[in-house]
Amino acid sequence: MTLGDGIRRNIASVDPMERTLLRDAFMKMNRLKWNGNRDDPVTINGVSHSVPGGVTWWFKQDEIHTVTHVHGGPEFLPWHRLLINWFEDLLRVIDPRLSLHYWDWTEDPRNILHANLGGGRTGPLNLFTDDFMGYGGHAKKPIGPKWRAAGFYDPDANPARKGPFDDGYNAADTPASVERSVAGPGSLLVKKSEDRAVVAADEYLAMSVQLEHLHDNMHGYVDMGDRHTSFRDPFVFLLHSNVDRLFARWQTQPRHKERLHPDHVYGRASHNRHLNGNIEPWSTGHSKDNEFHLDHYTRPWYKTERLGVPIKYKDPSIVTPRRYHHPS
Repeated sequence: MTLGDGIRRNIASVDPMERTLLRDAFMKMNRLKWNGNRDDPVTINGVSHSVPGGVTWWFKQDEIHTVTHVHGGPEFLPWHRLLINWFEDLLRVIDPRLSLHYWDWTEDPRNILHANLGGGRTGPLNLFTDDFMGYGGHAKKPIGPKWRAAGFYDPDANPARKGPFDDGYNAADTPASVERSVAGPGSLLVKKSEDRAVVAADEYLAMSVQLEHLHDNMHGYVDMGDRHTSFRDPFVFLLHSNVDRLFARWQTQPRHKERLHPDHVYGRASHNRHLNGNIEPWSTGHSKDNEFHLDHYTRPWYKTERLGVPIKYKDPSIVTPRRYHHPS
């Protein structure tokens, strides 16, 4: 395999040096910031609102996921595809050789057998060590000193980043803690037969429901917080790259070329008004979460930068998956 070939692979199969480069790029993302300041005011319909600037590249993902909140519907897969593709593009600004590799959720992340240990050696691999993803025990605890040193959390943060619907929530603040636990036993992992059932589904809606259900279960297996806070944890991107990988495998079945066509990929869900609309916040920066139906405004797509470019769920860049190496 070639570092920099643009292919997403099982994270356990890449060289340890590449895992280190990926971890270091994650950490560097928290040292780069979008324009503006924490309390920048924006006037919306004659009312002044705080639409924060100064959010790090890392925590911008958490802000996006928090305020748009696309779950439980046919948009779940393409919306998260854009989120992780955009994240991968930012990673490549930092290091063009990198790809957003995936965790194969049929394998225990604390004991992946036959992993690449470097130097031609293979053996068991634990993703949850201080050298990679940090803490991964049964009890919920902070993810570890290296991530704390990189600013992913700070017990002394004041003000600290709160939950999205708490008074004082601000995307520019650092959380007081990012905590994780990993469940057991391995019997709770996704079975290969369940992956195969997703790929074999006849129709998009059935496939999407099955895949989101597996995703929900694995968010419980590696507990990174609730759906409003889990994107503060670096491991969430390895999980979601795997979600997208299975979506891509379903699309690229040799007898179903229509699944790569914008007008046919979503099947009978194609009439859904959301799937015929723009993806936010990248289009305008103005979104409404589908749980609490609250309006949110997100920079740099909203004021003051106004960098939003309308992009629809049926855009070829969304429908066409990025490249994956799938196990045989």
